[in-house]
Amino acid sequence: MYTKTEKDKHISFASIRLMICVGHADGYIGNKEMSRIQELVNTEHFTLKERQILMDDMDYPKRPEVILEDMVDLTPVEKLTMMRKLYHMALLDQKLSMPESDAIRRIACMLGIPAEKQLQVEEWVKEGIRWRESWKDIVEE
Repeated sequence: MYTKTEKDKHISFASIRLMICVGHADGYIGNKEMSRIQELVNTEHFTLKERQILMDDMDYPKRPEVILEDMVDLTPVEKLTMMRKLYHMALLDQKLSMPESDAIRRIACMLGIPAEKQLQVEEWVKEGIRWRESWKDIVEE
């Protein structure tokens, strides 16, 4: 059994590893994605071994199934939050590629997120993209 702090750290570690999977989904991790991952790694108190695993994942990404094998039990909110973080990572370069979307959906299925909840999160993300794009229209006028 994990304490709340241990569980949060475990979730954070797995989230970063899954973000790396999503970052690699379209063939490469861009500079913004790389910087974000390094920022996340540096804000957590990871052990040397954990940091080595994360750096190894950057060069040789693992399959999500492998990462999720060691995953602690997550609440529905924690699962949805993880899915949201994966979308956030995918959108760092201001575009969401089909391979990134597919990778996130696949991970969401492995996490046991119901299809209707996945769709709600996807719609929320698309709405956010439209909202952000509308700002450009306002500024250009």
